[in-house]
Amino acid sequence: MNKLLLTAALTSMLWVSGASATDAQTGQASPAAALAETTAPVVFQEIPVLMAQFESAPVYRKKALTLGRLPQRRELDRMLPTFVADEHGKPVLETENTVTNVVVIARHPVPISGAVYNEWLVPMETWIEIYGALPQSAEFEPFQRVKTIRAIPVTEEVLQLLGSRNGETAQIAVDWNEQGMTVYKGGYLTDGGYGIAPHEMAQFYELVEE
Repeated sequence: MNKLLLTAALTSMLWVSGASATDAQTGQASPAAALAETTAPVVFQEIPVLMAQFESAPVYRKKALTLGRLPQRRELDRMLPTFVADEHGKPVLETENTVTNVVVIARHPVPISGAVYNEWLVPMETWIEIYGALPQSAEFEPFQRVKTIRAIPVTEEVLQLLGSRNGETAQIAVDWNEQGMTVYKGGYLTDGGYGIAPHEMAQFYELVEE
């Protein structure tokens, strides 16, 4: 092989290697690597072996208060961003939803980081089922959750059932986001149709004696 062809071959090998690995300078996965770990959200309620685990799963109740308020007139028809904590407790944008006059704006009392709070929209009918009564104004007021959940730990086996490609996370289908919701190894999957990060479970939920 002449010198020109050898140089071209080495360049090609380095390019392929760099495209499939994590960028050493940014610490982020390349588009090719990210694509390899991406999968469509899974409707876990359609996996019988997984749903069977909820029959004997522990019952939890949210011990932390949830703040709730009615939307202000100027907020109607605007988008509310919902930030959640990642596996390191850092805020990431999960979704954005339109504020209407038939929803309650909910908020965790403790910020995720700095002035960034986990806020989300709850249909008024659902809010009443979960908390028993509606807020009376556009000012946040505390509510104690009355509805309980069953939750199972997100183990390696659960992640495999959810189609995880990296062994650490998986995407589950949820009603409020077409892209789904990320669940993390060590976290929890609930019969309410959503996941709870490990530190959020420890901080905000408690076991209920049956």
